Amino acid sequence: MNKTDYLLAIAGYLLLPCLYGGMFLTSWFPYHLAGKQFLAWYVVHMVSGHLLLYLAGRYSSTKVDNLSFVFLWITVLISLSRICQGLYHHKPILYLCLLTVLNVLLLRLWNKKN
Repeated sequence: MNKTDYLLAIAGYLLLPCLYGGMFLTSWFPYHLAGKQFLAWYVVHMVSGHLLLYLAGRYSSTKVDNLSFVFLWITVLISLSRICQGLYHHKPILYLCLLTVLNVLLLRLWNKKN
């Protein structure tokens, strides 16, 4: 296992959605996005994560189960912090909760499959 592969995948997992937010939405930083824009950012976050897991499993020597575990914790931390932010501002958080559960289940499937 090469640590560089892990670092590149984690950097891509964090930076690709932020680049999308900066180019197509109003902010690079996801916590400054409004509800629908954040959900679009989060979907890009999910898709880029699963694409990176697929590419890492296919073309790299990294263990996808370890990488998906790291992605799982990053996703949970981002989601929980945004859920707390939504609760503090009295905003609806059901969509984010459902997307978080879906993403966690899909990331757990990556662990089971490998």
